Amino acid sequence: MAARAIAAFAVAGTVTGAAASPASAAAGTLTVCSQGSYSSYVTFVARGVATATVDPGGCADFAGFTGDEAEPIEVYGISGSAAFRVAEGGYRGSQGGKVVTYGKPGDAWAVTPDVGENADSDDDS
Repeated sequence: MAARAIAAFAVAGTVTGAAASPASAAAGTLTVCSQGSYSSYVTFVARGVATATVDPGGCADFAGFTGDEAEPIEVYGISGSAAFRVAEGGYRGSQGGKVVTYGKPGDAWAVTPDVGENADSDDDS
């Protein structure tokens, strides 16, 4: 697999310590909450960008991710200086969404937005 350069995208990245629920964020906004014992971030596969890293116990809103089509996202955790993939899912800018990560490295999971269809980067339709 070829290495992919991902640019960090941190628009309106206000980090809070509030507890997270998997409810949706405002349209065009992805909320990332890191409720596990590790920091986390989300990549927008087709856009080639990523959110800033959210520390354990924090939440951050990332605005400016608009669009009507479902698109694939990948959720990553960070343990020490190493990143690991937690989950993949979808995001639809017109709905906004929230990603919440849980657990610890080696036993990590995430809740991703319900986009109403499979957001597959290999889908040609």
